Amino acid sequence: MAYMIGFRMIRTGNGNSFYSCENGQVEYVPKLKYRIEKKNAFDPTILHQREPYREDTINLEAILYPEEYNAFLYFLTQEGRFYIEFTFYGTLVRQYPVIVTQLPKMPDDLHEDPEKVKVTLESRYTGELTFINFEYISTLDENETVFPTH
Repeated sequence: MAYMIGFRMIRTGNGNSFYSCENGQVEYVPKLKYRIEKKNAFDPTILHQREPYREDTINLEAILYPEEYNAFLYFLTQEGRFYIEFTFYGTLVRQYPVIVTQLPKMPDDLHEDPEKVKVTLESRYTGELTFINFEYISTLDENETVFPTH
């Protein structure tokens, strides 16, 4: 389990959209799983495991004002593929494709005070992930290729 400060969410689909949170805390919990697990027919104490994949859990916490909360919730509820980007050990930037498994809840009924917001993400992938520069990459939007503008 690792803890980092600051993250950037990326949503691809209809162009690229970004949401950055410099004061957010990231809790990264890696988990290795196998698609096939079965016991040996002759010795049940031996477990055969094949086709490994990663199923990592990423918990985000941030103190957000009501306007920031609304912007973050809007960002998370729009269509597209999501990625999260954060920095390990000060210099190592990591990106993961993610699925939102738990949306943030705003505990203040009046939405007046900043509160700690929690979001749970899940990342499933096989092999090694490569870094994607979303500032310069084009994404396919239905039948058109969309290039980000600067």
